[in-house]
Amino acid sequence: MTLWIGIAVIALAMFVGGLTIWVVSRKSPEGSVADRIPTNVYAVTAGAMTLLMSFTFSGAFAQYTTAQQAVRAESAAILQMYRAAAFIAEPLQTKLRGDLLCYAALVSTEEWKELGQGEVNLQGPVQQTMIAMDNAISSKEGQRLAGSGLSIWETGNTNLASARQQRFGVADWNVPPIIYFVLVLGSLLTLASLFAYADRSKPGWGHAALIIGPIFVAAAGLVVIVFLDSPFIETPGAVTPEPILQTVQYIQGDLQSRGLSDQPACPTDTESRRVFS
Repeated sequence: MTLWIGIAVIALAMFVGGLTIWVVSRKSPEGSVADRIPTNVYAVTAGAMTLLMSFTFSGAFAQYTTAQQAVRAESAAILQMYRAAAFIAEPLQTKLRGDLLCYAALVSTEEWKELGQGEVNLQGPVQQTMIAMDNAISSKEGQRLAGSGLSIWETGNTNLASARQQRFGVADWNVPPIIYFVLVLGSLLTLASLFAYADRSKPGWGHAALIIGPIFVAAAGLVVIVFLDSPFIETPGAVTPEPILQTVQYIQGDLQSRGLSDQPACPTDTESRRVFS
């Protein structure tokens, strides 16, 4: 659901709700049902729905902020490993730096599209690139060339893997469908109870004003929860790979300043798929 669809849903719900209660009030007898029978349905359901929606919003918002932190941590880990490569001898240094650039480019392009579509592929090209770097530095020759830079590199590598797993954990987490069902059903019951106050002797605009506020709160709450529940979906305000893209630009600029190629051959490149344009 994009941001504009959510806004349209809120506006439509307010319009339909206000129009419906206006029509009902014009056809209702004088004196509302609430005046003739005791009713506290609205108070009970509204209070319960407020609590449930608050807890759901809190959980979804926590996942959203975790996604933002994971992306920043992943970007910092890539940069940490790139700088650690300075302590590693050639030709391993050039290979690792090229593979890191491939990793960052793959995450911010192909893997991000998968996240936006709700897919989680732990064994995709990004994972293969990580394995290629691990194999290069864990070999006997790789350890010899790494020297004192090995421990610095591995610290960054651990941080990178942790941040990536955290990002995937957020993408794989969703508000349970039963929670959405209860939220929608409870919101409808709460709003329906307001029709007990329909009274022909009172102005129609007053009835519309009575229900538009609760409809806005219910609809806006559901839209915000859906938005926070899908932090990587392509919509304004979503979590983006911008920190990683900035790292890609930094690495490419540094490689160019060293007279090296800023478009290395990635471990997972094929003739039909290139990471770099």
